[in-house]
Amino acid sequence: MNWRKIWPYWGLITLVVGITAWLISDIGPVGLTALFTLSLLWFLVQAPLPCGAPIRKQGQTCRKNAHGLLRGCSIEQHKWQRMRTLVVHPGMRQTGRELFPDRKTGLTTLGAIVALVCTLTTTVLAVLGKGGA
Repeated sequence: MNWRKIWPYWGLITLVVGITAWLISDIGPVGLTALFTLSLLWFLVQAPLPCGAPIRKQGQTCRKNAHGLLRGCSIEQHKWQRMRTLVVHPGMRQTGRELFPDRKTGLTTLGAIVALVCTLTTTVLAVLGKGGA
C-alpha cells in the first residue's frame, strides 16, 4: 500500500472510523470526540480543495489549489477573502441588512430568533422526557 497517496486524506479516514465506531458503539465518548475533532481540524486547515476566493471577474472564484476550508491558495489576499466569505457570506450580509435595517425591526427580529431557539430547545427536551412538570 502506498501511504503517500493515502496520507493527504487522513481526515476522511478518521471521520469514517468515527462514524463507524459511533454506529457500532465500539469507542467511548472521549474517543469519538477525539476522532471527530481531528477530522474537523483536517477539513478546516488541510483538506485539498480549490481556493474558492472571489476574483475580479464577476461571479467567478479562484481555481488554484488550496488546503482546508479556512485557508486560501498561495495568493496572500485570497487567504483573507476566503476566510471572510466563509464567516460572512455575501448573501448573509444582504439578509442581515434586510432583517436589521433599524433598531425596532432589529429588536423584533432578535426576539423572533430567540423565541424560535427556545421553542426548538423545549420541544426537544419534552420529546426526550427531560422537560419539567
